[in-house]
Amino acid sequence: MGQEEVDRIKNKFFKLNLNPTYLEHEEVITSEDAARTRGFELKQGIKSILFTNGEEWVVVNVPADKKVDSKKVASKLGWSNNKTRIGNEEEVMIKTGCKIGAVPPFGHNELIKIFVDEKVYDNKISTFNIGLREVSVKIQTEEMKVVFNNLNAIEGDFVKE
Repeated sequence: MGQEEVDRIKNKFFKLNLNPTYLEHEEVITSEDAARTRGFELKQGIKSILFTNGEEWVVVNVPADKKVDSKKVASKLGWSNNKTRIGNEEEVMIKTGCKIGAVPPFGHNELIKIFVDEKVYDNKISTFNIGLREVSVKIQTEEMKVVFNNLNAIEGDFVKE
């Protein structure tokens, strides 16, 4: 697990003729650790959080310096606020194939709906882990928009103000 997601993501970039830079580094779990280790600003990272209502799943992608607003996620999906929650460690592993801290914005073990906060596009460069805590990617954000569009990701406002 994890390496399959790395390969899936690299294949998607290749098929879309995109040009990311792959980075290998010490294992990181938090967005803050990742930014420091990669040498980029925290806001350039894409943080990917798995949410559920107990039946359905969505991965919400936000700038790493922001927090996801679960009420906005629930509202967009028509889910009850009371039932909307972040997936636990076991659920994250089953649904994405990755450990918490390594979940990529796409390329998961299962086909999962993808949300992207529009603030992700405020940066010229985006960075994120791609399935393993010690492997990440640096890519032009306009190229990530190509990926998200290709995957029919839903764009919107999903961060806490």
